[in-house]
Amino acid sequence: MMKHNRRIVPAVLLFALLFSGCGKLAEGSYSVVTDHTDSQMISTADGTRYEVHTYSGLLTAVQTMVAAGMESGVIRAVDYSGSAQDDISRVCQDVTREYPLACYAVDYISHTTSRILGYYEITVHISYKLTQEEMSEIRAEPILANMYQLMEAYMVSGKPHLAVQIATLAVTERTLTSYVDSFYRQHPELLYEQPSLSVAFYPEEDSVSKIITFDFSYRTAENERHQRLNVMNTYAAELLEGMGELSAVDKAQYCCRLIADRVKSSKRDSNAYDTLILGQADSEGCAMAFQLLCNLCGVTCQVVSGKLTGSAHYWNIIRIGRDYYHVDAMTCAEQGDLSRFLMSDAEMIGTYWWDVDKYPACDGKLSMKSESEETEPKTLSLTSTE
Repeated sequence: MMKHNRRIVPAVLLFALLFSGCGKLAEGSYSVVTDHTDSQMISTADGTRYEVHTYSGLLTAVQTMVAAGMESGVIRAVDYSGSAQDDISRVCQDVTREYPLACYAVDYISHTTSRILGYYEITVHISYKLTQEEMSEIRAEPILANMYQLMEAYMVSGKPHLAVQIATLAVTERTLTSYVDSFYRQHPELLYEQPSLSVAFYPEEDSVSKIITFDFSYRTAENERHQRLNVMNTYAAELLEGMGELSAVDKAQYCCRLIADRVKSSKRDSNAYDTLILGQADSEGCAMAFQLLCNLCGVTCQVVSGKLTGSAHYWNIIRIGRDYYHVDAMTCAEQGDLSRFLMSDAEMIGTYWWDVDKYPACDGKLSMKSESEETEPKTLSLTSTE
């Protein structure tokens, strides 16, 4: 009778498989490789089994089955150090509680154990909560920055669900929610509305190695979001066509005046679209519209979340040269002048409140003269406090 050749895969390769999420053995002929490790995967023409000698090897074998998406597998405990019968029960519990992929994708793991001559043969059965296609969509990212880029891409494209496998202690539900808020406010040209984010960690938030799932939801239908975004960006570009070649500070003034000219009524929880297209806004919508226009014309800008006379209020900080200044487009629109354009921290404190540690200090030397009369948004009337 012809003997079947076999191949023994050392445990170091199994660990690589654990983090691939979709690795599988290729079919074909096999050759023999010997290796003295706690866990070995042996593939023959009759099937695949694992040989283990310790608890660590047993744990690795079950984790590898999960990583490969196997629904069942055979483990032989040969020359085993300890009680294989007792250890396999603990291994199944540990894997489902602590191994990220199992926490996320596995429903339960069961096993049967048989004594055969000088070893124990353990048959493991794995039931999954997810399909193989769903498991294959898990993104393994070694760098935190890559995960944030994925989040951005999913928000911009409108995809509702993302699962990322990563090793880090640098993220919490709060930091991830804050990142979504920051990205939305920094890029109103990319997002029509801020997505609501639901985050889950497998196994736990404070685990080093984990799978994080992100579920993004929106109030507005996807096709309507994209349509409104296109309309808004097209209109904003048309508004800026008449700006010509201006300095950064003149561009910012031009944008502020454009918003003041278009806000005709108030609307709570408004966005950049409401402000520019509908002419309805509160401070948030004005700040988002100003951010959009500054992004399109190349003025460095960010949205500030704070308070004005004790009530929630939004405005912007712009950078002119090396200096930063406050711009409250909503108040400029209400008062019909540019008295809240190019404000310093000293001028804001007492009426406004914001987290000074979160935003750059605004202590530039430029200031804006109060103008009661309407003028065309072409030139800026400036004074210097130097």
